[in-house]
Amino acid sequence: MRHDRSLAWLGLVLNGLGLMLLLAWILRGGPLALATLVVGLTAILPALVTGIVGCWALVCRRRWGRVLAIVALSLGLAVSLSYGIVWLALVQEGRGAVGLALGLAWPLQLLLLIYWCLPRPSSFRANGNG
Repeated sequence: MRHDRSLAWLGLVLNGLGLMLLLAWILRGGPLALATLVVGLTAILPALVTGIVGCWALVCRRRWGRVLAIVALSLGLAVSLSYGIVWLALVQEGRGAVGLALGLAWPLQLLLLIYWCLPRPSSFRANGNG
């Protein structure tokens, strides 16, 4: 598809930025600090690393990068849905901003997940890449 490489580059940048934001979020402490540490290290970090590897593979035109992108997006959506709802229910501080951010992130993740799951033409396989 024609947007694959640009989306892969964007994903690579955003996942790298996500690593830095995750570190800042964990070190900040605040409400649910222990839960944030645990969820961050056991769920968000693997999703970001999988996303980086998947996006890099897509930039290099490797077919298996799509699988990793799908796994990373699925994990990110599952974690952001569950932890986001818990955060919104338990933490008063910044509820409006968090709700808005999650309300934008969830449909975006779902649309990207659908995009990467769409079938691709077989000409990609003929290159010998993968």
